Amino acid sequence: MLVAGFPAGTFQTNCYLVATSAGAEALVVDPGQDALPGIEELCGRHRLQPVAALLTHGHLDHVWTVAPLAGLATGGPRGTRAPGGR
Repeated sequence: MLVAGFPAGTFQTNCYLVATSAGAEALVVDPGQDALPGIEELCGRHRLQPVAALLTHGHLDHVWTVAPLAGLATGGPRGTRAPGGR
């Protein structure tokens, strides 16, 4: 089991990637504000492919990067912004 995490954004929300092992598909937990660079770094370091997000609750600091993460997982656009244009 591989669990790797980092504090994301202004709120320093803990974001985690969980996978069975390096080189596997990964679950991203609480992709908060500005989490995409950290997610990409951990995915590159551990050869992970993000395939799903788990949101522990709906507060902005835990869901901010869901849309850009969906673009990363599907190969779609990465420029999606959170509500309010931030």
